[in-house]
Amino acid sequence: MRRLFACALTLSALACGAPATVDFTFSSDRQTFDGRSERAIVSIEAIDERGAAGTGVVLLTAPVGTFVEGTQLALVGGKGTATYRCSPTEEAACSGQVRLGASWRGESRSLTVRVTPSDAAGRPLWRAVPTMQLATLHAAAMASDRTVWAVGERGTVMPFLPNGTWGPPVTTGVTSTLRAIIVDGPGTVVVVGDDGVVLTGPPNALTRLRHTRTESFSAVLRHQGALYVASPSGAVGVYDVNDFVMSTVSPQPLNALAPLADAVVAVGDEGMFKSDGAQWVSLAPPVPARWLKVQVDADGLWALGRRATTTADPILVQGPGPDWKSTALPAGDVRAMAWGAGSADRYVATDTSVFRQQVGGTWEDLEAPAGGNAIVALGGTQVLVVGVPGLSLLRVR
Repeated sequence: MRRLFACALTLSALACGAPATVDFTFSSDRQTFDGRSERAIVSIEAIDERGAAGTGVVLLTAPVGTFVEGTQLALVGGKGTATYRCSPTEEAACSGQVRLGASWRGESRSLTVRVTPSDAAGRPLWRAVPTMQLATLHAAAMASDRTVWAVGERGTVMPFLPNGTWGPPVTTGVTSTLRAIIVDGPGTVVVVGDDGVVLTGPPNALTRLRHTRTESFSAVLRHQGALYVASPSGAVGVYDVNDFVMSTVSPQPLNALAPLADAVVAVGDEGMFKSDGAQWVSLAPPVPARWLKVQVDADGLWALGRRATTTADPILVQGPGPDWKSTALPAGDVRAMAWGAGSADRYVATDTSVFRQQVGGTWEDLEAPAGGNAIVALGGTQVLVVGVPGLSLLRVR
């Protein structure tokens, strides 16, 4: 009663409001999975007592199975994701309902997933999805609305829709082969290709960027507001007002670009290079190789290539720095890589199949009927593979 009387006299309503508390949500991208070829991605969103994005570590628990990234999940911007793995072939208890838990700042949440073991002889299921176009597709990227935009020969730009079908190609006004695409923001993309083609804008209304360069472009990157392109001539260009300012980086072709903190990384037939805006320097990878793709995530920089000694000797390295790590891959002519939400969603495509990285760095053959030029991790276990004219592959479990 004394507190109520004091509240009645105070001029500040906040003085008597209920004390703020922390809060967070704990969810999973799926409630049922087979445990053999499938995983569950759990997500945390946390808010602290001030109403700001939560910080710190969330403790994850499970009576059976494992969280691939570990049981302590560090929040970034109040959010975090982890991959839950429960294989019936490794733990007999991975069957039926499993209750997962998460605790943070004295609050606890739980959710239940169901592991439904498949036949041990079962195989990942792939579905062939016709593109209805006789053009080889070379690259693909997923937009925020989960539409995948793929580009390729004869100026082809076409959408793979969230319902699992291909839409008709859009009119681009060019016939050159398109080599790379990035999502440049909500509803916009940048596409580059042969003959100096650079297309920008909404995918259904692309316009050609004006500049004087006529060399072909093999990769594109938007970083810190600047637009970068790489070329088979070994140069990197930065768009400046109305033209590209080209800098020779390597005597051999460059194949991919990626951001690394404030720097830009370019990889190609004769090494890896980094620029902080002033000059390009070699990253000195641990082995000589023809580097085809590059990806940067929370674990650092990853580069996919073929050893210089033989084209059918693929390698994946993680760096940079004095402690580079290298990972041998299954034999084959590597073509593409894609990183999903967690460390269990890392994929590499060869000319014959698609592989996923497992705990411990080994690779699982997902037994795709063919490889491809580009992979997109759609979420969960869904993977889209493009390349072969007229056809794409969708992994549906």
